[in-house]
Amino acid sequence: MSGAEASAPVERSGGTPFWLQVTLAVFFGLFFAYDLWEVVESLVQILSFGLGFTPLGWALMVVALLAPIGLFAAAFVLGRRRSLPISIACYLGGLAVSAVVFTSTTVLLGVSAAVVAP
Repeated sequence: MSGAEASAPVERSGGTPFWLQVTLAVFFGLFFAYDLWEVVESLVQILSFGLGFTPLGWALMVVALLAPIGLFAAAFVLGRRRSLPISIACYLGGLAVSAVVFTSTTVLLGVSAAVVAP
């Protein structure tokens, strides 16, 4: 092996370039951060109205808080060594599931009477 071959960058076949991976992670990370902010905002608003949560309500809020973080991590790991369209599909799928989790927890808070007046 010559010196020129040893210093040449290694190309991955079928993968997305690193700079594009970082760009996608930052771009879609903003949307996941917005989902996380929605949960924090809901939590602050409910508590500022003088309302509280039952243990089930706290469990639902914790799930809603952790879901965007976990789904972003899963989308990043699943899409990092894939082609560009598959990486984007992973992020979009994660955002869709994150939206469903937030909507479901919002509905469950009301249906299960998990928000109570102290």
